[in-house]
Amino acid sequence: MKILWWILAAALIVLGLATVWLPLPTGVPLMTAGAIVIIATSRSAARMVRKRRQRMSSLNGAITWLENRSPVRLARILKRTRPRKKL
Repeated sequence: MKILWWILAAALIVLGLATVWLPLPTGVPLMTAGAIVIIATSRSAARMVRKRRQRMSSLNGAITWLENRSPVRLARILKRTRPRKKL
């Protein structure tokens, strides 16, 4: 089942890359959907995004903005990548 999700994610990312140059704004949302599918199915991908969010405040701000405006199910997936607080 995981392979099917990864195939879906790859297809979304490829379609997003193919349509990013078109005047219709479909490329970025498709690539974002593919990234969310990958994060939802892979712990290592979620860890990698979490580390990047710790290092890059602009990326963290963009993903936090998405978390606040996404439907609950998608926001829950993105919240898994929030940087951990230091003790």
